Amino acid sequence: MTRTRYVCAGCDRTVTAAKSRPCVRGCGARLCRTPRRPACNDVHGGMCPALDLPDEEAA
Repeated sequence: MTRTRYVCAGCDRTVTAAKSRPCVRGCGARLCRTPRRPACNDVHGGMCPALDLPDEEAA
């Protein structure tokens, strides 16, 4: 039986399900848990497709 491998959405490294976490916004991306700076969840946070930005016209 093989383990499913994912690609980190922040740094493009291959990770397993046990060594990664899902995106907190629910977009389905997997993020690695390495202690690098900036963290992969911060890098992915700005480009997440589930990110709700305010409309420019409303401001």
